[in-house]
Amino acid sequence: MDPHLPDGPDRSALWIGRWTDPAHRVLRSIDSDGIAWIGPGESLGQTFTAPGRFTAVGVDLVREGEPRGRLELRDAAGAVLADAVVEVGGFRWDRFAHYLELAEPGEPGEHRVELTLDRGRVGWRTRTNATETLADDGVSPLPVDGLALRDGMVERGVRAIGVDTVPAPNPVFRTAFDVPEGAREARLTAVGLGYGVFRLNGREVTEDVLEPAQTAYDRTVLHRTYEVALEPGRNTLTAELGRGFYAARGANTWGWNLAPWHREPVLLAQLEYLDADGARHVVTSGPDWEVAAGPTTEDLLYTGETVDARTELRWEPAIAVAPPGGLLKEATAPPVRRAEVLAAQRETTVGGTTVHDFGTILAGRLRCSIRGEPGAEVVVRYAEQLAEDGTARTDNALAAGSSQVDRYVVGSGPVTWEPQFSYKGFRYASVQVRGNAVVSDVRAVRLVTAVAEAGSFVCEDETLSWIDAATARTFLNNLHGVPTDTPVYEKNGWTADAHLGTEAVLHHFGLKDSLVKWLDDHVDALDGTGMVPMIVPTPGWGREPDPAWSASMVLIPWNLYWEHGDRALLERYGDPIRGYTDRLLELAEGGLWRGDSWGDWLSPGHWHAPEGPEPTATMMLYRVVSRAADICQVLGWNGDAERYRDAGRTIAAAYHAKYFDQASATYRSPEAGYRQSMNVLPLAFGAVPTYVAGAVGAGLVDHVEYRSRGHLDCGAVAAKHLLPVLADVGRADLAITVATRPDRPGWGIWRRLGMETLMESWDESARSHNHYFLGAASAWIQQRVGGLRATSPGWRTFDIAPVQDDRVTWADVRHTTPHGHAGVAWRRDEDAWEFEVEVPEGSVATVRLPGQSPARLPGGRHGISRPATPGVDR
Repeated sequence: MDPHLPDGPDRSALWIGRWTDPAHRVLRSIDSDGIAWIGPGESLGQTFTAPGRFTAVGVDLVREGEPRGRLELRDAAGAVLADAVVEVGGFRWDRFAHYLELAEPGEPGEHRVELTLDRGRVGWRTRTNATETLADDGVSPLPVDGLALRDGMVERGVRAIGVDTVPAPNPVFRTAFDVPEGAREARLTAVGLGYGVFRLNGREVTEDVLEPAQTAYDRTVLHRTYEVALEPGRNTLTAELGRGFYAARGANTWGWNLAPWHREPVLLAQLEYLDADGARHVVTSGPDWEVAAGPTTEDLLYTGETVDARTELRWEPAIAVAPPGGLLKEATAPPVRRAEVLAAQRETTVGGTTVHDFGTILAGRLRCSIRGEPGAEVVVRYAEQLAEDGTARTDNALAAGSSQVDRYVVGSGPVTWEPQFSYKGFRYASVQVRGNAVVSDVRAVRLVTAVAEAGSFVCEDETLSWIDAATARTFLNNLHGVPTDTPVYEKNGWTADAHLGTEAVLHHFGLKDSLVKWLDDHVDALDGTGMVPMIVPTPGWGREPDPAWSASMVLIPWNLYWEHGDRALLERYGDPIRGYTDRLLELAEGGLWRGDSWGDWLSPGHWHAPEGPEPTATMMLYRVVSRAADICQVLGWNGDAERYRDAGRTIAAAYHAKYFDQASATYRSPEAGYRQSMNVLPLAFGAVPTYVAGAVGAGLVDHVEYRSRGHLDCGAVAAKHLLPVLADVGRADLAITVATRPDRPGWGIWRRLGMETLMESWDESARSHNHYFLGAASAWIQQRVGGLRATSPGWRTFDIAPVQDDRVTWADVRHTTPHGHAGVAWRRDEDAWEFEVEVPEGSVATVRLPGQSPARLPGGRHGISRPATPGVDR
C-alpha cells in the first residue's frame, strides 16, 4: 500500500512513532499452525521472559465438549502468581478469551503458564514452524522466546500467548515551521492511531473527538482533513496520541490488546498552505519531528486515563516506522463531538467521596476544574447504577483491572480537565480527592456522533412513546465509530444488536454514512470463506459462524436500500452478500442450522433460550437467504435470486418437519415445549405453510393472551417481530397490550423504574442500562401505531395506516425521506378520523383505514376527514 497521505503533491509524509522500551511493549505469539490437545490428568505449558513488569497473561484455548481445568501463572521459583478455573462460560471461550490477571504487576523475568485438565479435552493453539524474525522497529510487540511444555517436558513450538506489560505513557509529537505573511488555504490532513488530538499553536484544530473511528487497521485506516489558521512567523503543530483500539492495553475477553495490528501509537500528518504568491508549501511528518512521553501516563481501553500534570516533556527525535497495513481512506461518516455539558442534579457524600448524579444515562466523560498542591490526585469513577453502599463503581468481569476510572495528578496551577482518549457510560460519577486539592465545576460531557435528526414519534399512550424515544436515546449513546452494544462493558460492534435495531433507528437519524462505514468494516472482517464475525471489527474473537448474529451483512444493506432507494448500496455489497450467504448454506445441514449460535438471546429469565439455539438460527438463516434473494432480484441477478428462494424453501420445509406439532398445530421444542420465538419467527418471515398459518397464528395469540398473560416470553431476536406478527394475525390490540404492560417482562417496567434508556435484559437488575437491541420493536410502533410506513424503496410510496384502538386516539409521526418531509398528525373520536398529512413532491401517500376504501394523496399538505369505524383493528 501507499504509506503516504493520498491528497496533495508532496508525498513525503512518513508514519512516525516513539521508540518504546521493550519493557513497556506487549509480548505475544498469536499465530498458530496447529493445536496441542490434552485430556484429564495432562498438562500443557509455555515459558516466557517478561521484559518488564506485567499485569496479565492471555492464552488461546479451544475445547471439545464440557471441559474443566485450571490455568496457573508461576514465577521462576514455582510460586503461583495467578490462577483461574477453565470451563465453559457464556462469554469466555474464544480467541484469547482466557486471561490471568495479577493483583499487583508481576516482575520482569522468567515465568510459566500451565494448563491442567480434570475432565474433557482442551487444545492450546501452537506455532510449530519457525517464523521470520524481524528487526525491532521500536513500536511493535515483541515475540515470545520460550519453551512449549507438555506434562512438564519440552516439545517443539510456541504456544499462543500474550503478556500485557505496564504500558508506556502516550506519546506527544511536535514540529515547528516558519510561515510567511499572507499565507492562506491552510489545511491539515492527519491521523493518529489509535486517537489523535492535534493542536496548532496551542489550539485544537477540530471539535471532533475520538478520531479516527475504529476499523480493522490492517485493512483500513481513516483520516480527515481540517481547515486551519496559520500565524505569520513561527508556528508549532503538536499531536497527542491515544491508544484506542489500535494500541489497546489491558487484558480483556476479546483480546483487543493482542489484535494482529497492535503497535504503540503512530502518526501520519501533512499540513499544506499557499503563500501570498500562490506557491504551495507542505509540512510533513518524518524523523525531523520531535516526540516525548506525554502526560497521559496510562490509557487502558476498559479502565480509562491517568494524567500526570507534573510530567516534564523530554523531547527526542521521532522514528520513522512502517505503515500500519491498512489502506488510507478519507473518513466520510460523521464524527463524534461534544453534544452538551450537564450539571449534576444531585450530589451526595459517601465516605469522603462526592457522588454526582446527572439524572440520565449518557455516554461521555467528566469535566472539572482542579487546583491544589502538586502530587495531589483526583480519582473519578463512573457508573450507570449505584452500588449498595451508595458509591459509583463499575465491576466488569470481561476486562482486567478497574473499570471506568480516570485519574488526574495535580501539577502547577489551576486547570480545567477532561480526559481526551476515552468515553464511559454513566449516570453517576464519584470524585475522590487524595491530598490537598479542590475540585469544582463538575460537569458531564455527552459525546455523540453528529448524525442528523430524521424523524419523530409521539402518541397518546405514554409507554409507546417512551419505548420509541428510549430506543433512539440508547442507540445514540452507542454510536461511537461503530454501533456498539454498551458503552460500559464491551464497546463492541455486535452484529445482531445493529441488524435488529436498524429499521427502528433509521426513523430517527440519518445513518447512511455511519452504517456504510460499518458495512465496509464488515467487508474488511470477512474471513477466507466469506464469513462475517459476531463483532465487527474484531481482533480475531467471535469468528464462529452464526446466522442469527452476522445477518447484518445482508439485512442492513437492505434496510438502507429500502430507506434511501439507492440501488448502488446493494451493488456495493452484492458480492460479499452472496459470498456470506453461500457460506452459511454450505454449513447448514439439511436446511437446519446445527452449529453454535446465540439464538434468541436473553429470553426472560434466561441467558440462552430454553429451546436452544437451533430454531432461531435456522429461521434467521431463512431470513438471510430470502433477503439475499430480494437483493439479487433488484440487482438483476435472477439466477442467484431463484437459487436462494429454492434454498429458503428447503430451510422452511426442514424447520416445519422438525418442529411442527400436528396435535397442537404449533411449533414446539421437544425439551422446552411451546416457545413464542419458535412460532413468531416463521410467521414473521413467511416460512409457515399456508394451510397451517392460521392455526399457528391462533396458537401464538392463545399463548400470549392466556398463558403468558399478555406478556412477551421471547428474547432479542423474536421481540423485534412479536408485535408486528400479532398485528398481522388480526390482533393489533394484543400487540399494544404486550408493549404497554407495566410489569416484567416488558418495556413498561423500565419506564416505571424511571429509566430514560433501555436495559440489556427484561430483569430489573440488568447489567447494562444502555442497551438498544430490545427496542427493535419500536419500528412497528412508528409504522403501525403512528401509521407511517414506506411501501417502496426510498419512500416513493408510503401508507398512512394507523391502528384502531381506544387506547391510542391520536399520534404524530414525522420522517425526512430522500425526497422531503413526510408526516401525519391524526386524531380519532367516536365519529371521525382527522388527518393532517404531508407528502413530499414526487411521492404518493395512501390512507388506509379499516373497512374503508384507500385514499391516494399526491405531494403537498392535506387535511382530510374520514368516518370512524367501531371496533378494534383486526
